[in-house]
Amino acid sequence: MALDHALRDRADADGTTILRLYQWSGDTISFGANEAATRHWDRARIEAERIAVVRRPTGGRAVWHSTSDLTYAITGPLTAYAGARSAYQRIHGHLAAALRRLGLEAECAPTPPRLPGLRRGACFDVAVGGEVLVAGQKVIGSAQVVTREALLQHGAIARGDRLPLLAQFGSERNSSTPTGSWPTLPPVDAITDAIATEWTSRGALPIPDELTTWADAASVKHQARYRDPLWTWRR
Repeated sequence: MALDHALRDRADADGTTILRLYQWSGDTISFGANEAATRHWDRARIEAERIAVVRRPTGGRAVWHSTSDLTYAITGPLTAYAGARSAYQRIHGHLAAALRRLGLEAECAPTPPRLPGLRRGACFDVAVGGEVLVAGQKVIGSAQVVTREALLQHGAIARGDRLPLLAQFGSERNSSTPTGSWPTLPPVDAITDAIATEWTSRGALPIPDELTTWADAASVKHQARYRDPLWTWRR
């Protein structure tokens, strides 16, 4: 989270657009920046089970990040996407195109007549329009944060149904779960290669070593915030 935050700072400063792909070192729950985590999730049980928890700088609801899933983050100037909503749609369109390269039936979800807002539950239990579906199941859930002129959008690419894992930690054990079977997604390496190919086809270039070095150093000032339980459980 600290590294994603630093890359957003860079986008604010000079308009650099970056796509980052990564995995989690252990199963982790992430909360949205404005989610009422203390009301919706059982902190005592989460801590007793030693499940890692972090609060994202972006919005949305809770996500279970498995070590076999993939996370993406994109930072850049809003002007490159003609606004946050357009960015949400366009980025998901590119991700869907990447999954279609792998032979998957990927498409972007239509906008439902009613949006759920920040009600109790998990990110993957409902599509709010624009997320990526495979065989009708939401497999990519995303969230955004906008500051000044820059955007950070990141999301989870779930290779399996993580909702039952997350639901057991709901404060009222009433988180919903999807119906139907989860589509089979290829290994993370194949998904990563397909996304990289899709972005390269649109003019993206590999990140130079000096930018990677800068990002690692720039993230240090944000690390204390994302490690602090007062931030993680602030609401």
